[in-house]
Amino acid sequence: MRGPLLVLALSLVGCAAPDVRPPEPVRLAPRAEMLRFQLEGRLQVRDGERTAAVGVDWQHDSGRDDWLFTGPLGQGLARIEADAGGARMTLADGRRSEAASAAELAEDALGVSAPFMQLPLWITARLRDGAAVRELDPSGRLRRVVDQGWTIEYIEYAGDGPDALPRKVDVHRGETRLRLIVDAWNP
Repeated sequence: MRGPLLVLALSLVGCAAPDVRPPEPVRLAPRAEMLRFQLEGRLQVRDGERTAAVGVDWQHDSGRDDWLFTGPLGQGLARIEADAGGARMTLADGRRSEAASAAELAEDALGVSAPFMQLPLWITARLRDGAAVRELDPSGRLRRVVDQGWTIEYIEYAGDGPDALPRKVDVHRGETRLRLIVDAWNP
């Protein structure tokens, strides 16, 4: 009699065991890229011991970006314009330089290497193919994404709706960190 009870007990325990499956990847409906926007805000960049904090006025149009970086009192520090032909930077003292990309010039101006090519997607909470969504907020919006080794964290949105644009975004990889706080959007 003991044998059948043992078999019955073991079979009941087996039925009660939780079904352990790997977590499903988070999937979102694709959102169209914002081909045009303007924002005003503040940008802090840090790379190890180097830190820069600037105001930023950024105009993005399909294939073209124009960044104006300003100091704490609003004075212009540098303007970077980038398009398919390359990037050009004009400093406050009138010096000019050119490079293949805005990232190269921004590194010269801010002292930190940053992923400027991906920023139009990241700052508008759009995903590039291959980006991995790690977490969503309670409204179903992006909270944390990993893309090309960079972690993008959406700390705050400009509104409560599901289509609200980000207001505060942290981007980091290793010791490099960017924090963009958007004071005004003009999509």
